[in-house]
Amino acid sequence: MGFDQKEAELLLTNTGRRCCICGQLHHVQLHHIVAVEKGGTDEIDNAIPLCPNCHNEVHTPYAAGRTTKVYTPDELRLHRQRTIEQVRNEVTWAHGNALWQQDKNLLLFYAQCLDRPAFRTRFHQELSFSAFDKAMEDTLIAFSTGYWSTRDGRLIERAKGKVHIVHPPWRTKIDRIVEIIEGVRRRFRDAVGFNRMLYEYHSTYTHDLEFWQRMAVRFRSDANLGDWMDAQRQDAIDIMNSILEEVGHQSLPGINQL
Repeated sequence: MGFDQKEAELLLTNTGRRCCICGQLHHVQLHHIVAVEKGGTDEIDNAIPLCPNCHNEVHTPYAAGRTTKVYTPDELRLHRQRTIEQVRNEVTWAHGNALWQQDKNLLLFYAQCLDRPAFRTRFHQELSFSAFDKAMEDTLIAFSTGYWSTRDGRLIERAKGKVHIVHPPWRTKIDRIVEIIEGVRRRFRDAVGFNRMLYEYHSTYTHDLEFWQRMAVRFRSDANLGDWMDAQRQDAIDIMNSILEEVGHQSLPGINQL
């Protein structure tokens, strides 16, 4: 039978018509938190707006071979409640108030995650390309989850993921920074060949010094790749600096600007 139309419209309004997991505004769908075939109902309390990508991810428990942790009904309800509160907070957000300060604290946390050699050194001058890949991964984790750690996994600082930013323009800019870093890491791994190898194969090379020495020679001779990597990382720094300027904080150095 499906969800009641009026109740569905109210839920979509209360959640800002955005995905309750990733926060994106792209063709949201109403998902049954508990599937009907597993005893769920068409009551609106059993609904959560999700984008197509997150909707597919939530449904993967029903796919054979899944190895990652599934979303629980309680987790989905918490995501829905967070989104409703976030939409409500956007109305009361104002420069200098508590919500503004909360956003500022998160932004300064993300800024320090970019304030590292991997975002200051030209690509062809990198001393360790394996460390470069790990830096991109750690930065993405910090932006997405608020978990900022050293290369060996020791916690440096704990904050919140980017979906907790209340001010929409800032949230959009942070999302764009994450897209850039994802693109950098994807192209890097394509250049290395990781994305064309089986995990069991390429994992044996991640700590192979000779392998990375060969990669270093190859990367330093590829001017086009280096220029692209530098430009993309500088774009990420420029976007962050535009936010830091708004909150009255010192800007970050860019590629070789120290």
